[in-house]
Amino acid sequence: MDLLVVLFSGIIIKIVSEKLPSLRIGRLEAETPIVLGGMSSGLTRSSIAAAVANEGGFGTIGGVGLGFSEKTKNHRDLIRTNESELRREISDALEMSNDGNIGVNLMVATTDYEKSVKIAVEEGAKYIVSGAGLPLSLPEMTDKYKVSSHKKPELIPIVSTARAGELILRRWSRNDVIPAAFVVETPNTAGGHLGVSDADDIGKNEYSLETVVPQLVKTIEKYDYDIPVIAAGGIWDKADIDNMLKIGARGVQLATRFLATKECNASQAFKDRHVYNIDPIIVMKSPVGMPARAIENDFMRRLEAGEEIDLGPCVNCLRVCEHRESRVLKNQKKIEKLSSFCIIRALYNVHEGNVENGILFTGSNGNRLLTDWENEVFTTAQVMQALEGTEQNEE
Repeated sequence: MDLLVVLFSGIIIKIVSEKLPSLRIGRLEAETPIVLGGMSSGLTRSSIAAAVANEGGFGTIGGVGLGFSEKTKNHRDLIRTNESELRREISDALEMSNDGNIGVNLMVATTDYEKSVKIAVEEGAKYIVSGAGLPLSLPEMTDKYKVSSHKKPELIPIVSTARAGELILRRWSRNDVIPAAFVVETPNTAGGHLGVSDADDIGKNEYSLETVVPQLVKTIEKYDYDIPVIAAGGIWDKADIDNMLKIGARGVQLATRFLATKECNASQAFKDRHVYNIDPIIVMKSPVGMPARAIENDFMRRLEAGEEIDLGPCVNCLRVCEHRESRVLKNQKKIEKLSSFCIIRALYNVHEGNVENGILFTGSNGNRLLTDWENEVFTTAQVMQALEGTEQNEE
């Protein structure tokens, strides 16, 4: 710890700089315990992943929906373009980071999950973070597609409870495999789709990081494993990181903090809509059947008013989606869609700049992005430096 005392206008300011610890995930090690959250549908591509890796963290590519565009007409289009885009983004990120700590975030719930795992293995991704369902078969998939030219990626499940973590430990250990790390993502503060099925569970203490992280650490110790726990959801600054390290986490994952950076692969209109947002951040019901956290915009208000919004045909991106399914109304022959809109189209619209005609996923700290811009924190490198910054206390 470095201690510097400065006398300024009669006020003594202690500037305490305590270096963040390194983080080891399996065979991988980074200078700082910061993991980029993989935001899908094209938000976290190679540029931002490489930037985080180059600043001493773990750079995660959001591997879902990379190939979707306004030209995507059907499932075949989506799968073909997703494959080519995912291969290119992994290759580019590894090159831009000089073979750094580059991984991908893949969702169990997608229809091309196994194909995406195959691509990640073949292209040499250093790790796979996987959630939106329990990745119980992930070790078998990586073994199935392993290639001699690359080491197998380290495997990192995302869970919201210690119970889910223990289930994965038991299942994977049957094949002598253990996770390289766990990400604990709390639905209480995280952005996007949340790890509970009932919105009424959001905010409960049993899902807080302060509860789940120590529980999972104890569970891991019970099995006599050495597996780092990475805390995710609502983490914004170094004080938050320090707090997570104190309760037993060895690393943190952040996504919202990087939404407005230069390297985030979204339109300027999307970034401005987040930075200058004056609307509330709400929990909505997604066609996926799960609650999700997003900014309330015109699209949300139209949905709340009962309007059916047709953004285009289903491209079968998810295994379970209410837009794809339908039901017969009681005592009627009329067929009713359970959800009127396609989730991947709603996300694509806002990323491309049509910010009032889609879903603006964000975490509970989304309204704090303005502070970064006021302080001229525009790049990923600047955010990383701020996260490792000094803490000032006046006396």
